[in-house]
Amino acid sequence: MAIKSILTSQTDFTGEFPVSEKTVALWRFNEATPDSNNMLADDSGHNRNFFVSGWSGTSANLSSGRLGRYFRQNIINPTSEKTHLVATNDGSFFSDLGEKIVVGGWINPTTYSVGQTYIPIFNTRQGPGQPIFYVSLFQGRLRLMLYNSSGSLIYDQTETPTIPLKNNGWYFIASIIEVNSKRVQNLLCDRSDGAVWQSPVRTFTGDLNQSCVADIVMGMHANTYYYAGGFDDWFYEKDSSLTMEDLIFYFKSSILANGGDSTADVDALVDPGSVILKATSGVYAQSGQFYSIAAACGLSGTGRVSVTSEYIAGITSISLVETSTSDDLSSWTEWQAIGTSGELQSPNREYIRYRITLSTQDTSRTPKLLEIQLHDIPKPPYERLGFARPVVLDTNGAWEAVLENAFDIVVTSEVNGADILEFKLPFHDSKRETLDNEKQVQIVNDVYRIRTITDEKSSDGRVVTQVYAEAAFYDLSFSAEKEPMEFVAETPEVPMRYALLNTGWSLGNVTVNTKRTWQSTEKNALAILRTIQNIHGGDLIFDSANRLVHLLTFGGTDSGALFCYRKNMKSIQRVVDTRSLITRLYAYGKDGITFASINGNKEYVEDYSYSSEVRVGTLDASSISNPYQLLEFANMRLAQYAKPRISYVLSAMDLSVLTGYEHEAWKLGDIVTVDDRDLNLSVKTRVVRRQYNLQEPWKTVLELSTTLRELGDSSAVWDKAADILSSADVLDRQEVKDLVPFNHLRNSRADDGLTYWISSGFTVDPNNGVSGSASFKAEGVLGMTKSLSQTVYPASRKSYTFSAQIASENLQKGPNGKVGIEVVIEYDINCQGKMYKKY
Repeated sequence: MAIKSILTSQTDFTGEFPVSEKTVALWRFNEATPDSNNMLADDSGHNRNFFVSGWSGTSANLSSGRLGRYFRQNIINPTSEKTHLVATNDGSFFSDLGEKIVVGGWINPTTYSVGQTYIPIFNTRQGPGQPIFYVSLFQGRLRLMLYNSSGSLIYDQTETPTIPLKNNGWYFIASIIEVNSKRVQNLLCDRSDGAVWQSPVRTFTGDLNQSCVADIVMGMHANTYYYAGGFDDWFYEKDSSLTMEDLIFYFKSSILANGGDSTADVDALVDPGSVILKATSGVYAQSGQFYSIAAACGLSGTGRVSVTSEYIAGITSISLVETSTSDDLSSWTEWQAIGTSGELQSPNREYIRYRITLSTQDTSRTPKLLEIQLHDIPKPPYERLGFARPVVLDTNGAWEAVLENAFDIVVTSEVNGADILEFKLPFHDSKRETLDNEKQVQIVNDVYRIRTITDEKSSDGRVVTQVYAEAAFYDLSFSAEKEPMEFVAETPEVPMRYALLNTGWSLGNVTVNTKRTWQSTEKNALAILRTIQNIHGGDLIFDSANRLVHLLTFGGTDSGALFCYRKNMKSIQRVVDTRSLITRLYAYGKDGITFASINGNKEYVEDYSYSSEVRVGTLDASSISNPYQLLEFANMRLAQYAKPRISYVLSAMDLSVLTGYEHEAWKLGDIVTVDDRDLNLSVKTRVVRRQYNLQEPWKTVLELSTTLRELGDSSAVWDKAADILSSADVLDRQEVKDLVPFNHLRNSRADDGLTYWISSGFTVDPNNGVSGSASFKAEGVLGMTKSLSQTVYPASRKSYTFSAQIASENLQKGPNGKVGIEVVIEYDINCQGKMYKKY
């Protein structure tokens, strides 16, 4: 996914003329009054301020208008008031002109200025020294005059535009003067109807006066001729890159923007770089519609709009986001609300503009709009996992290379857990050079970031590149450190928005509506999101293509897919596990609070629906500070713990990749039917983990209903494990639960025998395990070393956590005997870490 356009600056919100590195001076006139020296600020940052001559005792004022305030002068009697503006030339105004100079801005003439013969606008004829140019009106028509270093006139042209100037109209005018090519062109645009007129390209002879030291004077010449009316957003650029097309684009794209409009109920000037509701005497409007400038659209695929804002849940909000699109900046489509996840509903055109409604229930508070992004989501080259190939993306999110020769392509993903991609590529493949750490790889609609690249040469001389990549959402663990935050009776949207603030990700659909009072102490966005899911429940869904995070009550559908022996199921294992069955659950919240006072003086909840035996467990809910929510949370967890954990592991084929079997499609989180007559089994269950082989879909492995015990499981068995480990001050309970997305060990439960392990004296016990049905086993022999080891290549992390559960029977150590875990960390000369874990 690439970002097509971003609107985030004051000029994006107001339509004011933007400053560039070529801007010599820009006067916005947004002050309420001149300063104590009668000066008006130069907004280019170059401090070329205007002196207001004739401010006091005249009709001169700074009035509210469409682009904030504007300067208005000589409204009563120009010849007696004589108000004008002077910017003193420090000698650098006209030196080093470069190839092109451009001057322009907005005028709001009166009948006097339209009707008189000579009306000065932008003037260098009023000393000292010789002039360089003079922009004026001659009988209501645009006139441009150019001068050489001796003061001789080398160009004088009065244009006759098709747009007549009228009293109190607003017009954008500009002149482009090509210094070396000696060409001139003028522009006149009418805000009232969007009309645009540009003059023919004209030429001049002679050389411009680049030694000009004259001041810039607006609205006066020779103490005789004066302009009556308004000026706004006047600018002067030298060595400019502006073209006539740029100036017309500015006019057409900005004409609707209202962030600076005095008549609007929104305001983008009080807090530059944001849009808020307009306040009058400290009271905000209840709602207001903001209109943006036009921005680039022209999508290669589908579009998604993301809006960044600050708000108070239930009080202030961005209540509606609408778009309109155009191919010519003149004819626009009807306004259309974006989809629930920001999907662009307007037709794909060259340009887009936004209408956004801000609302508040408390007029002492306002929402704040900070940024609007349009994302371009190209149609992926593959539409389904089966037989897809990895696609390498460039820095802009566009396709760089399709890896047709990739093999052993496996995507492993879990509901509320891990999501990783692994594949291999021949080292001498021509597209090997496109692979690099931290580059992104797309599989259908999912995006992964490459974390490790391993080049390995086998005994037969074959060289293969192995790639390990993590889902794009793993980057949320590297977000800027989050401050602790208290959430009081909030639904999950509030903490989720806090977690995602300034991450580039946005909140998607949230259908979980539980309210929780708790304190977030996690330091990064991903950890906070994991905690939210644990506290509120539901399925946390990361949409990497659209950079959205959803929290759904149920993140799947009843797919209707059927897995049946000799149809698409090669093997099946069913495990019914009651080792961690709990019927009485104690729960303790923040500072040790309980719910006893609202639960009949009982600090526990009970569920004997499966077993009448009292089996006790303890739930750590130290983030929750509300006893009512603590009771609800405990009941939610007990509903999981009070019944057996039934898991199915299938080796199955994805038939949906075959023509005629499209109806057999399923995805992670879906409900499927499993049917096996030999096991007397016909059950609907859920796909909670998949190990999908893209190249050979018949080798796909599924875990259904409930994952077999794995690090990251929130059940009581790991609560107990954390209690045991805490005595050694190794890690806390939450760290154990959060390990699943970052577990690099393969076959850590011995499900696949000794695959991936180097064994010296170890065997597999297929009947006794903790996190699964099997475990690794070694019988000690005096004087002999037995070991089990595996080499892993972890991605860069601030810290790493190791854990294991070890059982022993009749253990007797001889002299210098050791039993335990040895960790060896090696770094190569390029400082790329290689870590060894030995069991």
